[in-house]
Amino acid sequence: MKLLIDTHILVWIVLGDARLTAEQHNALANPDNDIVLSAVNAYELAHLQLLRRIPLDEPIDRLQELVGFELADLSASAWTKVKDLPDLHPDPLDRLLVAHALVSGMTLVSADQCIRQYPVVVI
Repeated sequence: MKLLIDTHILVWIVLGDARLTAEQHNALANPDNDIVLSAVNAYELAHLQLLRRIPLDEPIDRLQELVGFELADLSASAWTKVKDLPDLHPDPLDRLLVAHALVSGMTLVSADQCIRQYPVVVI
């Protein structure tokens, strides 16, 4: 299974944060699953680091080494899909993340309750 992780999930993985649920931890630790970070979240991470809103200073390539995720670009179909999604989430980056998961058939890993309102599989 391909697991598309939200930005806060990446931060929690690196910090060993206890907010990761058992289901999330088990899915992320399963060697049969691939961990994927969307380019959208790579941008969000860099932005949050610049603003010093998260406790991570490592660049994306170092985080990729630590966690072992694949960095995935957004396809044109994701950009098209996002316009069809209902405006349930106030954050446009999270709507892009949902669209990315939907068009690529990935399972989202997120603690964001707004994301769970969309027709996407979320752990």
